[in-house]
Amino acid sequence: MADRTVVVAVDGSDQADKAFKWYCENVYRAGDHVIVVFGAEYKVSFMPGQVSETRLKEIQDEMSKEHQRVEALTNKYVSQLRERNIKGEATPITGKKPEEAIISKAEEVGAAMIVMGTRGLGTIRRTLMGSVSDYIVHHARIPVIVVRDS
Repeated sequence: MADRTVVVAVDGSDQADKAFKWYCENVYRAGDHVIVVFGAEYKVSFMPGQVSETRLKEIQDEMSKEHQRVEALTNKYVSQLRERNIKGEATPITGKKPEEAIISKAEEVGAAMIVMGTRGLGTIRRTLMGSVSDYIVHHARIPVIVVRDS
């Protein structure tokens, strides 16, 4: 069988962990190259010259915490891929809404499918808040597997 690239979108939640595990146990096939993607929030806005020392320290702390979160997620999923003998990588995605960034990454790497979890929000909450998985299902040009938390 030909190799295929699969994007697995995670966010650090239990639901995302279950989706990753489900993919590994039910969909993975030898030769797959898995790209685990997750959002990284490095957004800071301020006016130069108008930032107090206190605010600058807060910004540095926020950036440091986000860097640590990104590093922890990267290490976690790279380790899990290695433990399962699956070739792949874990990479943060930035710059867009998460749902747009996931689709963009899948298109960029020529993914055969996207796998992700869902929090199982009800219709009203999903309508009010939006849903990353709902958006991806309706806008991706490739198959999307949404693993529902049971």
